[in-house]
Amino acid sequence: MTDVPRTFRRDTVFGHFLQSRFMPCPACGISLERLAADEHDCDPERRLDYTLFHLREEIERLEAGIAAYLESARGRFESWYAERQRLRQQPGPSG
Repeated sequence: MTDVPRTFRRDTVFGHFLQSRFMPCPACGISLERLAADEHDCDPERRLDYTLFHLREEIERLEAGIAAYLESARGRFESWYAERQRLRQQPGPSG
């Protein structure tokens, strides 16, 4: 087994790799120049899109859960009952 010379240090060798000049904003994901990151203000629509992108799996599970519930006996009844209540609350032909 060969010994690594004592002068070799992992952080010395690997610590000098160039870091990218750009980094993603943690709130909206846009690529920012590292030096200008402090001056960045997120666009609200982009921030929302980025948040929804990260929640896409949770949203899919929620949609699947709602669909499964609505297909169940109780879900079908609740849907029917809600529609019935909605129709009862609509004003009649006389206003």
